[in-house]
Amino acid sequence: MNNYLNFKIVGCGPSGLLLAISLSKLNFNIYITDLLTREKLINKDKTYAITHSTKKILSKFNLWDKLFSYLYKFDSLSISDNVTSDFTILTTSDLDKDIRSLDTIGWVVKHSDLMNVFFDEVNKKDNIFFKSTIDSSSDDIKFDYKFISTGANSYYKKNQNFLDFKKSYNQSCLTFEVLVRGNVPRRAYEIFRKEGPLALLPLDADRYQIIWTATTSKSIDRLNSSKSFLLDNLSTIVPENFKIDQINSDINIFPVSLSLCMPIFNFSKEVFVGDSFHTFHPVGGQGLNTCWRDVNVIYDIFNRDISTSSKSLNIFKYKYYLIRSFDIFSTIVVTDSLIKFFANNKLLLLPLRKFSFILLNRFNLIRRIILNHMTKSLIYSSIK
Repeated sequence: MNNYLNFKIVGCGPSGLLLAISLSKLNFNIYITDLLTREKLINKDKTYAITHSTKKILSKFNLWDKLFSYLYKFDSLSISDNVTSDFTILTTSDLDKDIRSLDTIGWVVKHSDLMNVFFDEVNKKDNIFFKSTIDSSSDDIKFDYKFISTGANSYYKKNQNFLDFKKSYNQSCLTFEVLVRGNVPRRAYEIFRKEGPLALLPLDADRYQIIWTATTSKSIDRLNSSKSFLLDNLSTIVPENFKIDQINSDINIFPVSLSLCMPIFNFSKEVFVGDSFHTFHPVGGQGLNTCWRDVNVIYDIFNRDISTSSKSLNIFKYKYYLIRSFDIFSTIVVTDSLIKFFANNKLLLLPLRKFSFILLNRFNLIRRIILNHMTKSLIYSSIK
């Protein structure tokens, strides 16, 4: 692999940093830049669900063991519908045999812990150079390829010549940490409600991250209310055994949308990665996991080429978008369908919703298909 090529990554969130770490293993010179300082990039109150496909990717890049002490695993997942009062509980016995021995459905990690591990790895690499936008303004480096990982609504993305498809759900998410008691150990929850899903992710035995989706107007009202009012409101919709003692963090809000940014196909040496490329509704926790599958494909394309020439760089984006299309479109279909069917109280859909839970509770094969699609994804076997 050529070691004289210079790659620029714009955006140093989890996807941009993982891309930098992975490509540095191929002896490229990697220049990463962001509008925010390293401290501000690290200190964000966010939480991610990690799937088995993502574990395989992180292991591939020698990051899993370094991150492991910061992960909290969950071994059961409660899925319920508040409108029909139906529910099911998926467990590790519903997993495929090749991952059942790990005795977990998935893991949860805090953004700050994840970013500290990634930046520690960046610091060890002699061919990764991190600079703020201001610091790098005077550099005169010719970049052989540019990767954009600045998020779905960044100013940089809006000024590029790409086709940006977007669907607004008119929903936003409130996210914050709570102290709890009476909860089932190591159990995550996905609760479907007419205004949007509510996810409860365990951070340890006594702490959960709340990801509360509702209409944007309701979310703003709740954000502006007192913590005691918010706590009382939340306590009426969580499971009965799930007792919330207090809110343990700041309350943040972010918009929810479905988006897909496709290039006007030419030979410009620039592609979008992660949330800049695609966003989904957060139901099912697929967002970051899908972003990191972008990174895995980029690494594989360059790793499989004996040498990286100008010609191979010209056709790189075509390979990348083609390989990623099936996984991305299937994730769009699944997440969007869940919202269409379960984020409402339409009478015509009630029989279908009840029948869905009947199938889940009576047929182990359907449970296995659903759970393993969520945690392994369609490309699990191709991750080497």
